[in-house]
Amino acid sequence: MLALQLACGGWIASAVGAAARLGIADLLDDGPRSAADLAQATGTVEAVLSRVLNLLAAVGLFAPTADGRFSNTEHSQLLRSSDPGSMRNFCMLAAGEYQAGFGELMHCLETGESAFPKVFGGSVYEYMARTPNAAAIYDRAMDDLTRPVGALLAGMRDWSAADLAVDVGGGRGTLLKGLLGAAPLLRGLCVDRPDVCARATDDLKIESPDLAERLRFAPGDIFGDLPGDSDFYILKNVLHNWNDTSSSKILVALRRAMANQPDARLLVIEPLAADSAPSATQAVDQLMQMVICETGTTSRTLAQMSQLLKNADFTIVKVDPMATGHKLIEAAPAV
Repeated sequence: MLALQLACGGWIASAVGAAARLGIADLLDDGPRSAADLAQATGTVEAVLSRVLNLLAAVGLFAPTADGRFSNTEHSQLLRSSDPGSMRNFCMLAAGEYQAGFGELMHCLETGESAFPKVFGGSVYEYMARTPNAAAIYDRAMDDLTRPVGALLAGMRDWSAADLAVDVGGGRGTLLKGLLGAAPLLRGLCVDRPDVCARATDDLKIESPDLAERLRFAPGDIFGDLPGDSDFYILKNVLHNWNDTSSSKILVALRRAMANQPDARLLVIEPLAADSAPSATQAVDQLMQMVICETGTTSRTLAQMSQLLKNADFTIVKVDPMATGHKLIEAAPAV
């Protein structure tokens, strides 16, 4: 029976993704509603939506009421847009483009190549650059994953004496927003693709106008010339998406930017691989890297990450565990 349940798991994922995209949990904020009411509010077909809701109620995401309506549960709270721990956008991404990539898992198994380009005609980043609607969801999905990390990082280092922190590949600046909120004198610079920076700059004016003077977005190439004169450089889950060759290029570019800054620090935040058998969450993440990310991408142990940093002329200063399951690796330019 377990094999059957797991084989049908993708159907449940599609239902979760649809509920997230339709904003069902948001619509249930004020109390239970019927399938007919929700169908009218979302512009969907009642007969189909009813079955989606029945499935999600059966697995515990929503709860049926005695009069046939549906309500939120503790689990569906994470699909609410306003929830501090919201994972709504990541659920949309995981059940959408990522699941489509997993549909070509056999291609990955037979060739060793990433499956995403076979499905979408290019890498994740190439696809997002030409698909604005999907890119907006992707940006906010990365927000979902980054928000708790930024809150933790704000309390793990002393930012009071720092002037500038540069987040390389930092998306919409979510991690930097957490730091700037805790350190009123700190400035942030987020380096990412031009389309990401354009969306983030527009969103900042609306969503966080109080940070508009201290947070900037700079279109740039993470493999090329990166801004200098920063106290901290941050890579959060960036190396996680690239193979060793590309990751080495990113680290070399950062080392070049820090050439005249012996006191600057590089903070690498990664969910490192365990030396023992991975947990279910780690195993899913490791397979996702091979299916979705650049061909050859795989999780690294601390020893493997240390070697990458050493090859790029960095010395590890400190390694701290994070409650999110990441490791915070602080590195300095080697002398």
